[in-house]
Amino acid sequence: MNLFVMKSKNLNMKLYIKIALVSLLFAANSLSASSKTQRIDSVVNKAMETFKVPGISIGIIENGKVIHLKGYGIANIDNGQAVDKDTIFKIASNSKAFTAAALAILVDQGKLRWRDKVTQYLPNFQMYDPWVTKEFNIIDLLTHRSGLRIGSGDLMLWPEPTKFNRTDIINNLRYLKPVASFRDKYAYDNLLYIVAGEVVSAISKMPWKDFVEKNIFKPLDMQHCFAGGIDTNKVTNLVAPHVIIDENLEVNIPNLINNKTSLMAAAGGIKCSANDLLKWVNVQLQAGKMENSDELFSVTQRNIMWKPVTQLSISAKQKQMDNTNYRGYALGWRVTDVHGNWEISHTGTLSGSMSKIILLPDQHVGIVILTNQQSSSARNALYRGILQEFIDVEKVDWVDFYVAADKAREAKQKTAGSDEVIISPDEVLITNTKVHQSRLGKYDDPWFGEISLSRENEQIIFQAEKSPRLVGKIYYYSENQWWVKWDDRSFEVDSWLTFVTDLSSEKIKLSIKKFPQATDWSFDFEDLDFTHR
Repeated sequence: MNLFVMKSKNLNMKLYIKIALVSLLFAANSLSASSKTQRIDSVVNKAMETFKVPGISIGIIENGKVIHLKGYGIANIDNGQAVDKDTIFKIASNSKAFTAAALAILVDQGKLRWRDKVTQYLPNFQMYDPWVTKEFNIIDLLTHRSGLRIGSGDLMLWPEPTKFNRTDIINNLRYLKPVASFRDKYAYDNLLYIVAGEVVSAISKMPWKDFVEKNIFKPLDMQHCFAGGIDTNKVTNLVAPHVIIDENLEVNIPNLINNKTSLMAAAGGIKCSANDLLKWVNVQLQAGKMENSDELFSVTQRNIMWKPVTQLSISAKQKQMDNTNYRGYALGWRVTDVHGNWEISHTGTLSGSMSKIILLPDQHVGIVILTNQQSSSARNALYRGILQEFIDVEKVDWVDFYVAADKAREAKQKTAGSDEVIISPDEVLITNTKVHQSRLGKYDDPWFGEISLSRENEQIIFQAEKSPRLVGKIYYYSENQWWVKWDDRSFEVDSWLTFVTDLSSEKIKLSIKKFPQATDWSFDFEDLDFTHR
């Protein structure tokens, strides 16, 4: 046989073998991808059914390619509208990373430095301690190390809507007393991110929402994301937030998406679809590079935003579950290691809405999870159930895990012993107002403003002047301790009212404490100090 012909046949055979191997590999990858999709679908569907979540949207990107993007269930139980990839959810505190990025863009433009003092841009900014005010810089606004109590001042933001404005927030910071040293301890806050948004506005000469939409949403073609209000007559592919009240799933009407810009916009007011959030996730993983090769922000700024500043504690449970060695808070992101994998992430929580965004830089993977019900167990099960598809870890049924965890927690609460009375005090209405007349009237707090305890139809009612939804009936517990049962049962919290007489002024002082204590820390009643007029 001719040598040339023999070589040709050998080359052809090698080519055929290579093609066959590539085909087998492609088929195997396709089968693997299909199996992964099925497993993700399975955990989502099981979580929805188990935790009564009406609608979920999941987006996953890997190596710059969208590998999973799907809506599940319904957006609103009142109309049955389906969730799809473009359905708009509230992302809550995942908005914080956008505020950090807005500041990073200004740093890239040479209009700001991270170590600049806040008072350079907002002269009226003032913390309780004058020295802290003087030293407070832009990084401090974003890293939850102010020294304030966790969630301090959130009652100006929540429950929405309130009558406070951003000027009130900046003015009232000076009345919030620290509980720790400045830059010494992590305590999550929202108010200082709102201040950060006002810094963006002061430098750019435009509202924070306009800056974000112009400099982030538009360049990334995020057409289904809104930093401000939404015209719900024109944009209708929206989820409704849902809550469980007395074991029944209900739409949380006061928290429906509307055409108003949230007071807490820079801290938690963005609304977005999973489809568009994958564009945001991808530009993070690409170190600021967009698809057209332009920069949204520089790699230097991306790295600064991902660099931990405030150390977070690691519980024994976290160590056991994730083999975690480090946790820290960066600029709008939490940074940790999970079974040896670098993870950048954040959660978002508002009444009836939850979100989680996860970046796995080493795997070039980004994950978006959006739900329209406030079950943290559902969000946790989704996060862990999806994450285990991308890291080398033993597979676990995380839905079953969190069902068991919920049951254990409920059992612990039922056996609280001496705390039982705090969980369920007797409902004894105060009707003899002559005996308690001195306690009625108006009370003032330096930052929260006015509340009233007034008689209406043989019942005493609590009403906050600047927080209209904080209204409830007052019940008797003891001579100096009453309690208020809030009319809005979606709060999942009630409050103790404790009266003392100030010996120096002979005026009645009123303090408020929530119960049960395990409820949302945004109800920061402990920071209130009321004086009777």
